[in-house]
Amino acid sequence: MHPKMRGAGWTLMGLASLAILAGCGSGGSQTASSSFNGTVTIGYENAPDPESVAIAKKYFQKELKLPVRMEYFQSGPSALTALASGKLDFMTTLGNPPTAAAIARGVPLTVIWAMERYTTGEGLVVKRSSGIHSLKQLEGKTVALVKGSTSPFELETALKLHHLSVNGVTELNMSPTEMVSAWKTNQIQAAYVWVPFDTEMAQDGGTMLMYDQNVYQEAPIFNLAVVNSNWAKAHPTQVEDFVRAEADGVKFFQQNPAQAYQAMAQVNGISAAAAKAQTEGFSFSTLSSQVTPNWLGSGSGVAHSLVTKSLTSAANWLKASGQISTVPSNMAQYVDPSYAAAVLRSAKK
Repeated sequence: MHPKMRGAGWTLMGLASLAILAGCGSGGSQTASSSFNGTVTIGYENAPDPESVAIAKKYFQKELKLPVRMEYFQSGPSALTALASGKLDFMTTLGNPPTAAAIARGVPLTVIWAMERYTTGEGLVVKRSSGIHSLKQLEGKTVALVKGSTSPFELETALKLHHLSVNGVTELNMSPTEMVSAWKTNQIQAAYVWVPFDTEMAQDGGTMLMYDQNVYQEAPIFNLAVVNSNWAKAHPTQVEDFVRAEADGVKFFQQNPAQAYQAMAQVNGISAAAAKAQTEGFSFSTLSSQVTPNWLGSGSGVAHSLVTKSLTSAANWLKASGQISTVPSNMAQYVDPSYAAAVLRSAKK
């Protein structure tokens, strides 16, 4: 298995179904309460990160002190549909483009934890024999990528930053495994994709031309954890407990990296060595960093935080590419660092 496809396969049809379900979530008339005796359902996708440690160590069960059902999803669209219908309380490992699309369609969600930011975990790999040594030399060429994922968002942002026409580059929709096969048979010369696929192609006669890190100020890519906003209003204490479990996973990763890689391997179905290698493509957050400008921010600063910026930039791209009709006017209202701040305060006591 590999890190999640971060919205791969996100379609207008999927967005339309979310629009229908957006008003159907449960809990809208509930009032805030610290008591909750039901089962908490947490959706997740594959990623070699501290949350995998929290799953393996059962930190969510420990902190919530309730029955917890972990539900695995292969992609964001099906997960967000479940969240919109009220069948899911939390969803994690969501890329900011599908999260922004769901917000634009009225899905009742709130971002409560920024798990990691992509640095070198995704990028543009080209064959050394292709004669492509710069983005400008992509003009008239074809780049394989997963349409609907973060890859076209990053590639098109990079082209615009270099004053190059997006229409000058042909985007060929392929799955990552198809890209690797096409690469080996010289059917493609360039691909924008994530680890371990870009690494495999780079080691097979390729070179990395750029990474997500190169455009992170304009198009940062995060994996995010969200909560059904109606459920969160009714159960704020449980939301804090969820955040505490995420923080536990980060702490264990920092203090016991070797054991953490083994836990990541267990959850993601990869080797510990692969888990270690893949984590090098991420910048991980901590509990204290959640309330800083480079993550969720705090107070009035949420409006200018990097996570809020990532949602806004993703929404602008989605609208420009015809995937949503309008860009929400205030993305900051969907980013709530108060739960992390509360857990941080309690940890300092």
